[in-house]
Amino acid sequence: MHIFPYELIFNKKTLEVIYCYFYAMENKIKVRRLTLFIWIAFLVVILILYYANRDFFDISFLKEYVSDHKVLVLILYLIILTFIGLTFIPSTPFAIAGVLLFPPLEAYIINLIGILTSSIVVYYFTQYLRLDVWLESKYPLQIEKIKKALRKKELPIIAGWSLFPVVPTDLIIYVSSTLNIPFWKCAIGIIIGEGTLNAFYIFSIDFFI
Repeated sequence: MHIFPYELIFNKKTLEVIYCYFYAMENKIKVRRLTLFIWIAFLVVILILYYANRDFFDISFLKEYVSDHKVLVLILYLIILTFIGLTFIPSTPFAIAGVLLFPPLEAYIINLIGILTSSIVVYYFTQYLRLDVWLESKYPLQIEKIKKALRKKELPIIAGWSLFPVVPTDLIIYVSSTLNIPFWKCAIGIIIGEGTLNAFYIFSIDFFI
């Protein structure tokens, strides 16, 4: 019997965990929804303005600077992607910014590398830096729900969680580290999830611009 990727990721348990995460956020979910709507509206407005007046959005000077200082820009970009994980904020804006700095395929590969290095930092250093105390106090219900789900299905939960743009991927990595889930399994999960999500962002934006 063949199992397609979408059946593996979008299983009932994965969706239940993500739902419980949002439910535990109570009023914060309203803020997240509002933020998401504002973000989408902002992108739509920018695209409309871009097509209406492309000269105003001329970024050739930026591409020229990156071309002249590519190694420096690449190093700084990877450093940001690597350590943004310790802030537990979405890296989506930085993935989108990569389209402005690098060719789409190159931006995608760089983002995958950044996702992996960020996951390594979160997986191995969160407890060492005592960020686990802050996480456990901020997301107690969510972390408990994630732990219960991960004990039953590890890879599908990690991949499914990583595919949703409004939940922090670094949180699932941290919880996985506390349960001693092998890092290679975490890496495969986030590559499936975030890799798919970033591919959509990067190549669709490149198509429109």
